[in-house]
Amino acid sequence: MVAVCRFFGLLASMEEPASPALTAAVLIAGTVSLAVLFRLFQIHIDGRPLLPYEPRRAAPWNALAPLLMLAPVMIPLGRALVGWGAVAEEPSPLAFVTALALSAAGAAPAAAYGGAAAASLVDGIALASAKAESMPLLLVESAAVTILLALACYALLGVAFGATRRDLGLPADGRQALRDIRVGAIAFAASLAPIYGALLALNLAFPSDQAHPLIEELVVHHSPAMMAAAALMAVVAAPLYEETAFRLVLQGWLERRESPSSSGASPAGDGRQDDSHAAGEPTGEPDGGAGGVPGGQTLPKRATWGPVVLSGTLFGLAHTGQGLAPAPLVLLGFVLGYVYQRTHRILPCIVCHMLFNGYTFLMLSLQFASR
Repeated sequence: MVAVCRFFGLLASMEEPASPALTAAVLIAGTVSLAVLFRLFQIHIDGRPLLPYEPRRAAPWNALAPLLMLAPVMIPLGRALVGWGAVAEEPSPLAFVTALALSAAGAAPAAAYGGAAAASLVDGIALASAKAESMPLLLVESAAVTILLALACYALLGVAFGATRRDLGLPADGRQALRDIRVGAIAFAASLAPIYGALLALNLAFPSDQAHPLIEELVVHHSPAMMAAAALMAVVAAPLYEETAFRLVLQGWLERRESPSSSGASPAGDGRQDDSHAAGEPTGEPDGGAGGVPGGQTLPKRATWGPVVLSGTLFGLAHTGQGLAPAPLVLLGFVLGYVYQRTHRILPCIVCHMLFNGYTFLMLSLQFASR
């Protein structure tokens, strides 16, 4: 996301016009986003829910799960806030390239050291000092570590806490997976105009001269292999890990904290009728089924907003140290949190996040190609 902040800052100060391809990409995306927002507004004023609320039993994991999953993301944030992670000297051009490419994924402050926060086991200093020829391989290795950590989380939640498929937010079959992909795509389209609009306004209100040399360094030093490896990290690895950590594990646990000991009837998820079965879709195993939750503890039928706000805010704050990125990323976190709150499935959130980062990378690539 910091890459997008710098990108908009550069566009605002460029004397030459943007490339036709870049202009077309922005106009098409903006038009689609506004059209989707208009359609969603029509659904809202008709009194229908934007997404059917699907209650389920409470997540079976305790506070240990979010603590472990968020440690690679929040530890760099703490270091940045207390000044431990301050960079004493200006990074090399290669470090600029690495940090900028990885932070396009919305990586946390560890990206300033050349490594994604979600894959903080990879030595950021080694990345920053590596030769340009070996950088794509190191990025691929970092992405692989990130993906493996996310996948290991699902396995450990199942083994340690008895989490079922539905607890893990996984689709029941191919049809539900396709519906989840569609929901994620719609959420992405709806979020584009508000988030990029806020980001552009912030860059116009608070321009940063320091952004331009970083973009120039990336233009000079990037290569197809480097961009492909960075895209793997930005578009695949980071969304998979961050959505697993912030939405599935953290928001799922926060919802458990707010859930009653038994399913109470309070049908009003968003102020309308209880629409948990409005789409006529199966909701999986019963809320009180087996899976390691004492007493069959269930989530309330009424949607609660505290977990959405808290997980979304932490998601944005995890990117402190990336210029203006935290503000619009909080908004993105709210969108992703809302999608998870309504569906209690993780695939729509991952798809939305991947598409958002993919569009960011597309814009950067078009800008690089035109200079």
